[in-house]
Amino acid sequence: MEIRKLQDEVNARWASQDTNLCHRSDTNHALVHMMKALGKVASATNDAEHEKRALRADEVEKYLADLIICATRFANGITDLDAACAARLAEKFPTAPKNLRVPREGFEPTLPSV
Repeated sequence: MEIRKLQDEVNARWASQDTNLCHRSDTNHALVHMMKALGKVASATNDAEHEKRALRADEVEKYLADLIICATRFANGITDLDAACAARLAEKFPTAPKNLRVPREGFEPTLPSV
């Protein structure tokens, strides 16, 4: 999914929850949920480290998705994340590797071991 499409979809769905008083403070509410998700990822990473095992996708994937979804809401009316991510990627990694592979449907991630 493209970031711009995700941002549009999140904003449309978020608006449907305007009866929830918490969702009226969009940036604050999105930030709180990003912090909660980050804490869950940190906890899962810590558990894997202490148990001397690899971090499993099922432990973190929904929280990583929450981070991205809430970041798109946080950015609503502030910035176009699609353009911001493209610019930041170019800044952090000025040259793309020649053998860059873009994941396709059915991509199986390889998670780093801890």
